Amino acid sequence: MPTQIIPPSYNEHFIKTLRWDGKDQRISIGDCLFLQVRKSSKTWLVRRRLSGKTSVTTIGKHPDLSLKNARVKAMKIVMASTVSVFTVEQLVTKYMQEVVELKHKRPDLAQGYMDRAVLPTIGTQKVRDITRAQLVKLIQDYSKRGARTADQLRSNLKKLFSYAVELGHRDDNPMLDVTSRITGYIPKSRDRVLSDDEIKDMWTWKNNPQGWQRTEDNTRILRFLLLTGLRINEARNGYQVGDKWIVPKEISKNGNAHWVYLTETAKQQLPLPSCTTTNIQAWLKRRLGLDNDNRYTPHDLRRTCATRMADNGIEPFIVERVLNHKLEGVMAVYNRAEYEAERIKAALVMEKILIGITYASK
Repeated sequence: MPTQIIPPSYNEHFIKTLRWDGKDQRISIGDCLFLQVRKSSKTWLVRRRLSGKTSVTTIGKHPDLSLKNARVKAMKIVMASTVSVFTVEQLVTKYMQEVVELKHKRPDLAQGYMDRAVLPTIGTQKVRDITRAQLVKLIQDYSKRGARTADQLRSNLKKLFSYAVELGHRDDNPMLDVTSRITGYIPKSRDRVLSDDEIKDMWTWKNNPQGWQRTEDNTRILRFLLLTGLRINEARNGYQVGDKWIVPKEISKNGNAHWVYLTETAKQQLPLPSCTTTNIQAWLKRRLGLDNDNRYTPHDLRRTCATRMADNGIEPFIVERVLNHKLEGVMAVYNRAEYEAERIKAALVMEKILIGITYASK
């Protein structure tokens, strides 16, 4: 492919009006930045020599990436490639501070994968030296904790090294083509709803003499989730105001502030014991048996609450309000009603259902 040198007068207008002339061409902008012009696209490239070999990095397409921004991005990559001695530990610290902690609702989950798997194995190595084979082995070694958690690690590594490319510490993301096949994880949609017997059994769990397994304390969280339809994080980080449990927008999954009505039975579960989301999930898994393929999760209690309400006459859009789901279609645009009385009724219906189940045959 021939290389054309653009005269010093080039600018954004020149790039925008440049047309394919019947053959592909690669145009030198200067400072290792090139524009590859093809029939259907204009692509920005950074071409330079690294360790005696030509390295090519694709940084974006025009007009999504303007000439000005392409030059800035190319300069960062060129500078980083010559001086970067960034270690994985430094990358993790920067990624957590500048990406995860600012944008993720649960930064502790990502930090856990970094602390348990990434930092102990490759933390001291330079980012530019990490290979795909290393990362695949790391993920597969981690799969002894389970296919799903190994796949979560895979997802976190992909985002971490994508950030390294953005910062210019690598030319490529070694995780780019690594799929869930290496973990064996097959995602399944869940429709698990607890049976009457499962609810009754869970409701009667008592304290275990082992201090680490405060069964009755943890059971109060599960009861609270079943009564309110809340997520664990909303139950842990919300707060009580009179007869309502308030979920601030900062911890709400869809960014909307929310409340649920507290029945007398829900109030009896307060104060909730202090524990992390991971703690209660792991504890319930142990309690139900690690090898039980049909075990339920804390989130299944939320689904059970919604299903039981709907099965007992609560209108679907009221159930959606209770769960703080975003409404669809016309309802999302025009229906701003709080439906306070209806939501209170739904909570009372759920309480009545659970009392009927848990005190049956007593």
